[in-house]
This record gives sequence, C-alpha cells and structure tokens, in this order.
Amino acid sequence: MEKSNLIGSIDGALSSSNLLSERGLAYGHGLFETMRLHQGQLPLLSWHLDRLIRDASILSIPLQLPIIERHINDFQRYLRQQKIDNGVVKLIVAAGDGGRGYKNPATIKPRVICVYSDLPQLDHQGVNLWRCQYRLPSNPVLSGIKHLNRLDQVLARNEWTDDLYSDGLMFDQHNQLVETTSANIFLHCPRQGWLTPDLSNAGVSGVMRALLLEEIFPSLAKKVTVTDIDSDRLSGCDHMFICNSVRGLTPVLGFSQDQNLVTLTIGNDVKMLQSALADNYPCFR
Repeated sequence: MEKSNLIGSIDGALSSSNLLSERGLAYGHGLFETMRLHQGQLPLLSWHLDRLIRDASILSIPLQLPIIERHINDFQRYLRQQKIDNGVVKLIVAAGDGGRGYKNPATIKPRVICVYSDLPQLDHQGVNLWRCQYRLPSNPVLSGIKHLNRLDQVLARNEWTDDLYSDGLMFDQHNQLVETTSANIFLHCPRQGWLTPDLSNAGVSGVMRALLLEEIFPSLAKKVTVTDIDSDRLSGCDHMFICNSVRGLTPVLGFSQDQNLVTLTIGNDVKMLQSALADNYPCFR
C-alpha cells in the first residue's frame, strides 16, 4: 500500500478527518448488521454477532468480540438515557484507515459505528413485490455476506416508484430467484412444499432467514428445501413471504409479472410461522 499524506475536503471545506482514509468509505470494505431494538434490548444480537464474526474473517477484518460488545453496550446505555427503547440499531464495522491503494495495511484497525433510527412502518398484513430487471452478479466468495457495497440493491430499488410495491424481487444472471432488495424470501408450492433460494452464488444470508430455517420451521415440523427457483416455480407458488431481522416475517399478497399483478393468498402455514416467531420473539408481534 502506498503511504502518503492525505489532504482533502468534505462538502467544500478542507478537512483532515480520518474519513479521508476510511477503507469502508473508499472501497466498501466492511460489513453491517441491522438489528431490531425492542424494550431497550437487541433480541437477535447473538445471531448478528455470530454472522459478523464469521463474515469479517472472509474480508480479512480482524474483530475482537469483547470490543464490539462494549461499543454496542455503550450505545444501548446512551439510548436508554435518552429514553429510547424501540427502533433499529445499525452496526457498521469498516476496515478503518488505509491510505491509498487496495492492498490491506499491515495492521487493520476496524472502525465501529452504531446508528439509531426509528422503526419503519411495518406491513404485517402483507406486501406486493415488483419484479426487478436488474440481475445480481455471481460471486461465490462474497455471496451471503452483508458487506457495505450495496450498489446492486440501490440500482434495483430505484426501478419503481409506484407505492403499490413495497419491495422488489431480485434474480441472478441465470434468471434464478435470489432475494428481494431488502429481505430473504420463502415460497410454498403445492407439490414441492416450502422452498427458499440457494444463496451459494449471490445474495445476503440474512439473520432472520437463518433463524427461521434453524428454529421456527423445525419447531412446527415444517420442511424447507434450499434450491434454485426459476420463473416457473415462482409462478406456480400459492403462498410466499419475505423476512428480515427488522420486520420479521411479512406475507406477500402479490408480485408483478408481465405488467400484471399476480395475486397470492396468505396460507395457514404463513400464519402459523408468524405466530411461532412472535411467540419466541415478542418484538415481532
């Protein structure tokens, strides 16, 4: 890595801020977790930290769990002092200062950022999904990781302006369903049962997706198959829901196809899964 003094400006003002050499800002070299805050607690914190530690190693970002936990605890303490009990906490771990050049510095010192925001409006009754034209690229190395580079999602999300649609279906370059712009997806087909896309080549392996696969579906003795899902399987499904760690489980009422809205019903299985999730994690009631 080339070493040099960095002189820059931010919004026209000369600055010597460390942000000028932040690898997360320059290259998207970092990760983030978006966590539900409920009654002053982060109910899925252990799930988020497990994923963060696992994926940071792939990006060569050394993390010390006690330091991350201390920053989170300090931020939660501040929120409690402000009488803030519910909302969303975004945890960003960027690769830190690195100067110029893509090569990692000899020592990476991660920068930890915590950001609070209000809880978004939740659509427990169901949403409609736009069918995005943008295609996710195949990248088995980065697949599953919630890294800072979200340009794929930015481009896809800005394809529609109609308020009828709350999110968008995203496919890969082989026209296989992967996820939505901000959630993972599960669908039910009369013959195959519950399916969820294989994320081996693209997509984000969400915390809520993992929780549903490892806890909620087994608790109801429901089987899920992780597999490729093409347009035919999508068109043949009768129930569908999307999920993430902020919204929980949201039924899908319909999705766009050939400029038409394909409508779906909310099946008993979806209602059972919603209830089981809420019973185990009251923040999703």
